[in-house]
Amino acid sequence: MAELPKITLLALLIALEQLETPLGPQEKQALENTAQQLYLDPDDWDFIKEGLMAVVEANPKLSHNYCAALAQLQMIKGNIPSEQMFTQEEVETELPRENKEPTTFGFFEGEPDRESDEILNLTIDVLTRKEPEKAVKNLSFLKRLRSQLSKPQTL
Repeated sequence: MAELPKITLLALLIALEQLETPLGPQEKQALENTAQQLYLDPDDWDFIKEGLMAVVEANPKLSHNYCAALAQLQMIKGNIPSEQMFTQEEVETELPRENKEPTTFGFFEGEPDRESDEILNLTIDVLTRKEPEKAVKNLSFLKRLRSQLSKPQTL
């Protein structure tokens, strides 16, 4: 099944958040390269996903976490209540900029837009950090999302 980029990226963020061991320098560099590709050409998703999956699959613990998160996201078909998602204020507080350059997110007035680039932008921000596996642990929305995913689903 071809996954939407937002599902793949959310599964990656959850997998990184649950990772108990630090990523190696090569893994960090590969994830940063992925972030650069996402930033420069997010429409080339198939190519980007191929490289991303190579990084995930090379780390057994990350791969296990990713597969578990992906399966949970697939069960709800990516339909995530907006209250489980992050706000701009949360991101600014929980993931302060390492450099002081301004960042543009896909936020507009009101509730987060599921179809905007918020998840993409957040993923790029996390993957370009010196220690993405530590930075992602600061994101409280992932705890809310995991809590939602762990609840029995009724269809």
